[in-house]
Order: sequence, then C-alpha cells, then structure tokens
Amino acid sequence: MNRWIVCLAGTGINLVLGVLYSWSIFVVPLQDKFGWSRADLTWPFSVSILTLAIVMVPAGKWQDKVGPRLIATVGGILMGLGYFLSGFITSLPALIFTFGVMSGAGVACAYVTPISATVKWFPDKRGLAAGITVSGFGFGAFVFTPLARKLIVAVGVMTAFKILGIIFLVIVVALAQILRDPPPGWKPEGWEPPTPSEETAPATEDHWTLGTAIKTWAFWSLWLAFLGNAGVGLMVISLIAPLAKTLGISQEIAAFLIGFLSIFNGFGRILAGWLSDVIGRRAAMLVFFSTTTIMCISMAFTNIAGTTLGYALALMIFGASYGSNFALFPAVTADYFGTKNMGNIYAGVFTAWGFAGFVGPRFIKARLLKSIPQKLIAHGIPLEQANLIAYKTAFKVAIGLGLLAVVIAFLTKAPKEAS
Repeated sequence: MNRWIVCLAGTGINLVLGVLYSWSIFVVPLQDKFGWSRADLTWPFSVSILTLAIVMVPAGKWQDKVGPRLIATVGGILMGLGYFLSGFITSLPALIFTFGVMSGAGVACAYVTPISATVKWFPDKRGLAAGITVSGFGFGAFVFTPLARKLIVAVGVMTAFKILGIIFLVIVVALAQILRDPPPGWKPEGWEPPTPSEETAPATEDHWTLGTAIKTWAFWSLWLAFLGNAGVGLMVISLIAPLAKTLGISQEIAAFLIGFLSIFNGFGRILAGWLSDVIGRRAAMLVFFSTTTIMCISMAFTNIAGTTLGYALALMIFGASYGSNFALFPAVTADYFGTKNMGNIYAGVFTAWGFAGFVGPRFIKARLLKSIPQKLIAHGIPLEQANLIAYKTAFKVAIGLGLLAVVIAFLTKAPKEAS
C-alpha cells in the first residue's frame, strides 16, 4: 500500500475530529432552548476533553494489539452516535453523557490510531507525517464551524446534532477502513535506522510499554513539556472571545480571528513536524516553546494586542505553537520508545493535554477572570480596566507554563534502556 494514502486517510479522520473545537457554536442555541447558563454548558466540552485523554490510554493499547482499522471504526461509531443522540436530549446530564462521554471516547479511539499508524509508515519522516496527519484536527473547526452554524440556523440545534452525527459516523468509519500498519520489519527503500543517541530510542525499543516508560525521566519530561505548552495554548483559546471584547474588537472581527487561529493551528503542526525532522525534536521544541513564552511576556507586559493587527499576530503565533504539540510529541515518543507500543505510550503522554484542558481554563475563569475583577472593582477601578488587568495576570500565569515547557524540553533526552 502507498503509505501516503494512509497518511491522507488519517488527516481526513482528524479533520472530522477537529469539530470538537467548534463546541462554542452550540452554546447560545442550547442556552436559548433549555435556559442553561454558559457556565453549565462548559461541562459537556470539559468532560469530552477529560474523556478523550483518559480513553486514549486503553484505546492506544488496544490498537497496538489489533491494529488501527477496528479501533478507528469503533471511534467513528461512538463519535457519530454521541452527536446523533445529543439531538434527543432534554437534560444537561444527558448532554454531558452523549457529547462529553460518548463523543469524547469516540474521538479518543479515532485520534490515536491514525497517528500511530502514520508514524510507523514514516520512520524517515516521522515529524512531517505526524504533522500532516494531525493538521486535520487543527483545520477541523475552520471547516465544520460554518457548516454547523448553517445547519443550526436552517433546522435548529437538535436536528443539527443529528445530521452532523450521521455525517461524522459515515466519514470516519469509511476512512478507517484504509488504515493499517506496515508489515513487520518494513522500512522505506534505501533508508537505514539512525544510530541510537539522546534523540532516538535504543535498539531494545520493543521492550518498552507504558508501564516501563512511566518509570523513566524521558516519559515525564515529555509529559511536563506537553503540559506547559498545551496549557498556554488552551488558556489562550479560552480567552480569545472575552479578551477581544475587552479590547474593543468587534464580534465579526473576533470571529474571523478565531478562524485565523484555527488555520495556523493546522499549519503549525505541519511546520513543526517538518522542522523537527530537519533540526531534531528537542531543537524544534525549544524554538516553538520559546516563541510562545516570548509572546506571553509581550501580552502580559505590553499593549501588543491593543490593535487588531497585533491581536492577529499574537493569535497566529499562539495557534502555530499550540498546534506544534500534536506533531512534536508523537514523533519524539516514537523516537524515544519505539513504535511497537507507541499508541499506548503516546496516549500516556497525551494525558498531560487532558489535565491542562480540564483544569486550566476552569481555573482561569473561576480564579482569575472572576475573582480579580471583583476585587479591583470593589476598590473603585472601572470594569474594563479591571478585566484587562485580569487578562494580563492570566498571561503571567502562562509565562510560567511556557518557561516550564522550555526548561523541560532543554533537559529531555531518550531513555537508555527499559527498566
């Protein structure tokens, strides 16, 4: 089989899975229909992120044993049914289950399989292949947000859920049939494995399992670096709309800029993957993570976002850097621990994203964006100024996460042997 077909099928699956980032388009229609608060409606999305991170671990182990096709098929069915059944719910707990648990589990199964399969087909271009595959997830919101919006306007939010569920089920299940692992011992013609070093796994890579990996500094260095850089990106994503409002940017321009971030989220994955093949994974991590941290410093201590152009530049950098995580960490996980059990081990590393996604935005909104303005307003500071101070405080927290990612990336290196 042509390995690029596997890569493109995986990209198509990720394009569908990326609709997860379009959750905000459903919030207002659900508020209007059921009277739930915006805070209530953060739960289905938060639970879907947590479920995705948790279920990826057993899904990755399962796919390492039976191959990617079956697991991706199960993922497509679960995701499609989750959306479809969301069109029948009448209570918030039901929506949390259908969208948060069912769809989240489906995304977990369908996400880990194309990454693992593609990395196995491209030992010579792991970064680029992983970047192309996961770029679909980054572009997904840009593609499906307009479709979801049109469906909601045309047929209502509940019917939109049903139609999208059917579309997602058909596309993911169809593309899943293309996925497969290469034959044992396969390698590209003329390519020879690199000599083991600080950036590559030792010859005993097949001995690595999640259980042995978590006993190493290599695993936890990847986990902490992922936590830091993903934490920054997720924090920024949660702040885009309210920060734009505080800065006086219109809703129309803010909506355009959110799409702008989605595009660079996708391209950042491809760029980071390609760059890591050229200069090495650690060097690429340092480039992207340092750039993120510098932008956090600029947002916290300057008025760079005070103009639409400056705000767009910031979103471009944050989008590309956030996207880089999803190309760099699968590739470096395969470098460090081999590909035999890569699905399960990478799923373990990926729990850092789930932790950051579930805890980070909720902490920012509850502790910083709510408590700080209340205290400042009580001391006579105007609302808009108080909100701006709160946002700058949030970016100071982001600086800490960015520095964590930079320092840990500098210190990371491949494990010497399985414990």
